[in-house]
Amino acid sequence: MEELVKFSLLTRDASPYLVDRYSQRKESAAELSKRVNQRPS
Repeated sequence: MEELVKFSLLTRDASPYLVDRYSQRKESAAELSKRVNQRPS
């Protein structure tokens, strides 16, 4: 429990950095829509 509290305090202000995904920034909305709406073959 103590480790969880320490980790939470250390990462509390870093959430924008931790949840930012390079692949989502790089991909355009059209490409994302095309990839997500693929039909199974």
